[in-house]
Amino acid sequence: MKTRVVIMAKTRKYNPTGEELKTVRDLYDGTTVKINVIMMRLKRKYPRWYIRRLAQKMGLARTKEPDWSRQEITYLLDHYHICGYTALRNALKRINGGFARSTTAIYLKAKRLMICKSDQGYTMLGVCALLGVDHHKVRKWVSKGYLKGKPRGTKRKKCQGGDIWFFDSAWLRSFIIRHPEEIDLRRVDKQAFIGILLCNIEDLMTICRCPNCGDEYQRMMNWTGKGTPRIRCDSCRELEDVHVPEYELGRMEVTNANF
Repeated sequence: MKTRVVIMAKTRKYNPTGEELKTVRDLYDGTTVKINVIMMRLKRKYPRWYIRRLAQKMGLARTKEPDWSRQEITYLLDHYHICGYTALRNALKRINGGFARSTTAIYLKAKRLMICKSDQGYTMLGVCALLGVDHHKVRKWVSKGYLKGKPRGTKRKKCQGGDIWFFDSAWLRSFIIRHPEEIDLRRVDKQAFIGILLCNIEDLMTICRCPNCGDEYQRMMNWTGKGTPRIRCDSCRELEDVHVPEYELGRMEVTNANF
């Protein structure tokens, strides 16, 4: 007995209409918020993954981020150590004409430029290691007004330890001189403590490299990372302040092209 094999034609599960395709074309920008709006407009007829695939076939997928401009790199070099990622993201968005870079892109760019967060100062953990106390003691000094500290403006939650703090070396020196009774000399880091108190420049100086001109110079800062920190020298800062339109970053362009 002969058997007949019937091959069933594969049917498409989703068949968007012309109006639905127009809705996707007008609203899609790759963000989760816009995809939610599209799903509501289409009455949740299509899943999220299908809308993304549909946008990809229509040529609406997210394009590669544009290259970093000179103004963005200059701003990142000047403000990375004093601003949080959200503040940097908003500032860069105003500089580059409305394009919002992700916090991951900012972090990776700073890492490739070898920019450090602790520029000419200490973090909360750095102060704790210097004075031999825990963070509760340091927060108590800040709340009483004994020690001056500045939060960086990050959105770290309380369970993550709260916002990141920045303490300048001059603020620590002023605190040590005005409130010596708060410090236990048996628990401090002796070399760093004496260097800050007596302003021993040789012990606090770190060799840095300017990303603009490529020159090496010494700067007073708490550098605990690997390699040579890349921070602009005072001469390049003055040149930019005077000649902003004609300011050429020279070596920075070569460094930026490598990444």
